Amino acid sequence: MNTAIASWRSITFGVLEDRGERYPASRQISRFIVALIMANGLAVVLESNARLYADYREFFVAFEVFSVSVFTIEYLARLWAATEHPRYSGTAPWLARFTYALRPMSLVDLLAVLPFYLSLFIQIDLRYLRLFRLLRLLKLSQHFHGLDVFGTVLRREAGAIVGALIIMMIITVVSACLMFTVENSAAAGAAQFDSVAQAIWWAVVTLTTVGYGDITPVTYAGKLLGMAIMVLGVGTMALPAGIMAARFSEELQRRREEMAGELQHALADGVLDAEELEELRKLQARLGMSDEDLERMINLQRGTLTSFRYCPHCGESLSAHR
Repeated sequence: MNTAIASWRSITFGVLEDRGERYPASRQISRFIVALIMANGLAVVLESNARLYADYREFFVAFEVFSVSVFTIEYLARLWAATEHPRYSGTAPWLARFTYALRPMSLVDLLAVLPFYLSLFIQIDLRYLRLFRLLRLLKLSQHFHGLDVFGTVLRREAGAIVGALIIMMIITVVSACLMFTVENSAAAGAAQFDSVAQAIWWAVVTLTTVGYGDITPVTYAGKLLGMAIMVLGVGTMALPAGIMAARFSEELQRRREEMAGELQHALADGVLDAEELEELRKLQARLGMSDEDLERMINLQRGTLTSFRYCPHCGESLSAHR
């Protein structure tokens, strides 16, 4: 009996977590979940129209019940199969499941369904209920490994990004205080900067080059200061985006190099067998690469070995062994 349960648990883990070639149904289930998540996002938008919701209330309620049922089964299945994860090998089952339940994405899965069950017992404002339902969109990152590149970049460049944000905050506050000091001396009725808080709103809008125009300086000194702050904002507010763009490119290059290294090792004997291809598929899924990218890299690596005909490990010419 225990062996049968363990076998089913292993299959469940493989279907939900391993989207390789081992379980063909895995990709179909993943696509169904993705489609359901997107449909839930659309439903939240449509339900905000009071007239539309009143006309199709039964449909929206039935769809919500169906969605919560599917997401609940998915969450419980992932929690049950968590003991099969290599990360928790040798860990007590209860501890493995508890640790898994505390992962950020597991908490997202829980928050995606918990408000529905709470609403059955306590009154919850519909606006907040919709907000929690939108959290289901975050579940998409479980089905698109390519999205984790953003998380990787954020973790690696957290220090630089925080530093850039601190600089932006300092410039915003200093700009607001300067503008308040200059504009507050304007004639009564003309001044629009009644407080530093209002000036901070203006500084953020100006530095980000949005320029709503709801608050504008009226003195010549204020206008000159505003021009300087606008020019300063062009470079300052683009700093975090520049850091992210550069590191994003580096991360993609690092992943390509990792895949190229594995390909070189797999093709060392000139043959790519089924087992090696399966391992490459798993690495491809983990790195968030497409099938086209993998196929192109395989063809490129084969072409390189055919052209140069040398061993990638020792550098010895392969033509000598022909």
